Amino acid sequence: MDVFSMSCWRFKLATSMHNKRQPAEVTPQKIIGFSNSALTTLEEAEFFVPELKDCSVIHMDLDRSFLSVPSAVKASIFESFVRQNITDSEADVRSSIEKLVGNNYGLPGDDCPDIAESSYRKEIVYGSSCLALFNKLIICCVQEQGTFFFPMGTNGHYVAAAKFMNAKTLTIPTNVESGFKIEPMALDAALEDAIENNNVFRPWVYISGPTINPSGFLYSDNEIKDLVSVCAHRSARVVIDTSFSGLEFQTDGWSRWNLSTLSYDICLCSTLTYFMLGELSLQLTASGLDFGFLICSKPPNVELSFGSLSQPHKTLKYAFRKLLGLKNEWDGHFSSPFYSLIMEQQDKAQEWFEQVQKADKGKFSNIIMEQREKLKKRANKLTKTLESCGWDVVGGDGGTSMLAKPTAYISRSFKIDGFEGELDGCNIREAVLRSTGLCISSSKWTGIPDYCRFSFALESSEFERAMDCIIRFRELVLGEEQGSI
Repeated sequence: MDVFSMSCWRFKLATSMHNKRQPAEVTPQKIIGFSNSALTTLEEAEFFVPELKDCSVIHMDLDRSFLSVPSAVKASIFESFVRQNITDSEADVRSSIEKLVGNNYGLPGDDCPDIAESSYRKEIVYGSSCLALFNKLIICCVQEQGTFFFPMGTNGHYVAAAKFMNAKTLTIPTNVESGFKIEPMALDAALEDAIENNNVFRPWVYISGPTINPSGFLYSDNEIKDLVSVCAHRSARVVIDTSFSGLEFQTDGWSRWNLSTLSYDICLCSTLTYFMLGELSLQLTASGLDFGFLICSKPPNVELSFGSLSQPHKTLKYAFRKLLGLKNEWDGHFSSPFYSLIMEQQDKAQEWFEQVQKADKGKFSNIIMEQREKLKKRANKLTKTLESCGWDVVGGDGGTSMLAKPTAYISRSFKIDGFEGELDGCNIREAVLRSTGLCISSSKWTGIPDYCRFSFALESSEFERAMDCIIRFRELVLGEEQGSI
């Protein structure tokens, strides 16, 4: 048999064996995927940003400040990255944070006043961001089969995080007349109804304050104490989120928080646990750097659930300790050992630091005031622009965002490349984005029917472009029906 014949024979043999022995059907293996709650959350999330040929996207949908960083703040940040061999004591921010919350909210130190029988020890946990710490609180809530209560009009990222992890959530009704604040009677009714009819055994109540995000309204001292008293009566855990506070620009008639007496009540109330969330970057005008902290009134709750949390780097802790020192007026800009180190290694850096110190020494409080004044002017201009373009604005008193209802646009037909339909509070985000390049948060994100969120802590040029986009959208949809600005 020649070579060709042998090859043909082998081919026929292989074919016949293949026909006799069909391979067994392979059952696809199930892979680990997202839960139904996670998939639903991802589908509802406002991730969509189309590619724009003519311009870049302007983001008024972010919880971040893009305001310019003052030179004194830059110097402290730069110092932290130049320094080497930072000791643990130099990176210890606990006492500085306690001083901060004491000055801002009247929250006392570790020992509650006038209580000699028991020590009131708090625990402070640090995280890469406030949202990362909040995610841990959600896990705590899920583990004890609790239910998170969010007021209508809560930051959409927090609600989405809870739903993503399949936590049980309920909504506390709010209204535009009160600036979407939680009212004590509404909170008490929501908790009572949930406990009696929805089998809720461990309620967790989320409160954003003093500055409410995203509306920008402020809770007064009496208002927050009334809400916490309701939570104590219903044995609810309280999460007070201060991460969007510290830049209140309209405070006429507003009473600052003084939680010293409240802390006294917490010491005596064994059924009440409070958590205070905070973010340092906004209060210290250090945009671009994230540093979250969590204060817990019952340390065992923290120790059991926060052990695996990623901690901020020591360099970052040192930087924020310096910034807190500036804000709390404890320290000067730089220490003498640092000057000696820089003089040996970087003469130019030393010269720059001395110039910054001379120009900005003792003026950190002025820096905060300048930021507040800038935000106030931004809020006023954004309000004027929106109102002249057919939006009903819910003006706030602080923070970096506000709410507005597209009253003149609802039910209007609109067509542009990639979008066609009647406008409403949800799809107006895509319509504005595709037609102008401006990205806002829709009512799906805010949780308030027809109300959208606008963040205005942008760079100056970006903010002016955003105003032009709002006017441009009015011209595309309404023509000249609305008066000019």
